[in-house]
Amino acid sequence: MSLSPYLHTVDLCVLFYCRESGEIKLLLNQREAEPFAEHWALPGVVVNGDVQDLSLKDAVERLRASDKVGLELAWCEQVGTVGDAFRDPRCWSSSTYYLAIVAGEVSLGERQGWFSLNAVADGRIRLPFDHNLIVAAVLERLLSKSLYSSLPLMFLGHEFSAPQATAIFSVVLGRPVLKTSIRQRLLKLTEAGYLRETGRKKPGEGGRPQATLQQLKPGAVYFFDRSFAE
Repeated sequence: MSLSPYLHTVDLCVLFYCRESGEIKLLLNQREAEPFAEHWALPGVVVNGDVQDLSLKDAVERLRASDKVGLELAWCEQVGTVGDAFRDPRCWSSSTYYLAIVAGEVSLGERQGWFSLNAVADGRIRLPFDHNLIVAAVLERLLSKSLYSSLPLMFLGHEFSAPQATAIFSVVLGRPVLKTSIRQRLLKLTEAGYLRETGRKKPGEGGRPQATLQQLKPGAVYFFDRSFAE
């Protein structure tokens, strides 16, 4: 009995905080092969018996190091898996997809581009397969986890100021966040050994110098005992 064709992919939703536009951007690749050649889509790789990956983690690293991504990730976590007979016109397929974050300015290849995360998640920018639904699920994870953790700080890199922290939480949550609430969280992170004051200052809004904090545990997220929803 012949086996029906089946595809499994690992797909990355790589996010970047664009300070100029004040929004979160999503990395997309312009596909070279059919189906949907020349369409913008999430970067992904096929996982099957013909590759040397021993785990999904290996597949994620293979994708990260490829020219589809090629960026250092400040954060990466698995969000979910989807699959059915309709999402790919070629055959039954499934995808394990991830939320990833890059910090700071990066250079992209000619077939890469940054697009508005919200515009992709709500369908204003249409993607092939079910990538819009995947992006919407990743956005929901980002929003929900940011209510009770330090995850948004991953967008800021190793050193940042309190106003920058306030700005990124406001952008991610889609609403203004009180400066006092952020300062309380930064104090909690400092007491827990996740941050320290650098003694340095950097230009802020209006050119005024702002004291900076340094992340002491890069790649680690702190979970607060209360969320912004409370």
